[in-house]
Amino acid sequence: MGYVVEGIAYVGGTVLIGAGLYLVLRGTFPTWWRERLLWPLVRLTPTVSHLQGWAAVGLGVSILAIVFTTVAPDVVAGLLVVLAMAAYVVAVGLFLFSTWLSRRSAA
Repeated sequence: MGYVVEGIAYVGGTVLIGAGLYLVLRGTFPTWWRERLLWPLVRLTPTVSHLQGWAAVGLGVSILAIVFTTVAPDVVAGLLVVLAMAAYVVAVGLFLFSTWLSRRSAA
């Protein structure tokens, strides 16, 4: 059962990194995402898209770092946990900041 969860987490982290890099490189969301997946965002600017992309990359890196702790030596696993926590905090900060940017009134 543990390997199944690790596999799902590995795939999920990889998908998040891929989607994040897509947003960073394109600077816009795909049209089919607009209706279903963008509920906290109001105005979709390239800056908001880039920040959302980096948040997804950070979350994906956090997930992959946690997955790799199961096969890493103890010292490396400890460093990976610290990296995962830092990446997660940065990803949440980027997500909240980009959501705030998309909801603030245009000047």
